Amino acid sequence: MKTRLTLFMLCLLLSFVLCTTASAEKNPWDIKLPFKEATIQYSITGSETGSETLSIRDYGKERSRHRKSTAKMMFMTTDTDQIEITNPDWLYTIDMKAGTGTKMTNPVKFMIEEYNRLSSKEKDMVNKNVQEMGTSAMQGMQVTVQQNAENILGYNCDRASVAGTTSYSIHGTDITLKSDVSMMGMNFSTVATQINEGSVPGNVFTPPAGIQITHDKEADDAARAMAKSTIDTLKSPDATRKMQEQAGGAMNQTQPSGQQAPPANQGSQQDMQKAMDALKGLFGK
Repeated sequence: MKTRLTLFMLCLLLSFVLCTTASAEKNPWDIKLPFKEATIQYSITGSETGSETLSIRDYGKERSRHRKSTAKMMFMTTDTDQIEITNPDWLYTIDMKAGTGTKMTNPVKFMIEEYNRLSSKEKDMVNKNVQEMGTSAMQGMQVTVQQNAENILGYNCDRASVAGTTSYSIHGTDITLKSDVSMMGMNFSTVATQINEGSVPGNVFTPPAGIQITHDKEADDAARAMAKSTIDTLKSPDATRKMQEQAGGAMNQTQPSGQQAPPANQGSQQDMQKAMDALKGLFGK
C-alpha cells in the first residue's frame, strides 16, 4: 500500500507541475477534458491480454475504469477483474472476483485543502516553483516528452517515455490512449480502440451491489501526511531539488534492483501507468 500510495501522490504532484499557468485563485487540479462525458474502449495485448473500459463524467471529475485481463509470466497465469472508481470524494478499488473492495479519501482533496491553507505569499511561491520546475523534474527522472507526437482516434497525443513505459495521452490531459509497458517481467500494450462521446450510465460510477467495501483509514492518514509534505515542499525556496528527490525515489520503488514483481502485481503496473500519465503532462499544455 505504501508504494502504491506514494506513486499515486507522485501523480498528483506531477499533475500540479503541469499546471504551469495556475494562479492562487485557480484550483491547480481543475483541468477539464475535451469531453464532458465519454466511454473509451481499450484492447490489451502481449503478456497481458484482455480489455478495459474507461467511463468519464463531468469533464473527468468522475471516472470508472474496469479492467478484465489475463497475465502470463513463466508458468503462472493471473486473472484480473478490477474496477477503479474515482470521484471528488473517494477512490475505490474493487476486486470483482473476490467480491471485495477498499475505499480511501481521494488524495486530491487533501492536496486542495493544504493549498487553500496557504497565505497569498505562500501560494505565489508555490506557483513560481511550479512554473520553474518542469524541466528539472523531467531531467531528474529521465523522462522524454514529445508534444503532439501521434494522432489516435482523432485526438492529438503527447508521448512520454520513462522506466520501460511509453505512453500516448490526449494533449494536455492525463487520458492515455496508448501505452507500451516493459517492466517487472511484463511486456504488454494497451490501446484505445473506440471513443464514444455522450451520456454514460450513472451506475458505473458507484460500486456494484453486493461488494463488501472496507474504508482504508490508514491510507487516508498516509495521504493526508503526504499532501502536507508535498505542499510544504512546494512552498519552500528549494522546492525543485526536494521534489526531484521525492519523485525519483518514488519511481525507483517500482523496480527494485535484482527483483521481479510477481504477475499478480497488477496494481503496481497500473499505478506506474498513472505516474506515466502525470509525467506526460509536465509539458502537456
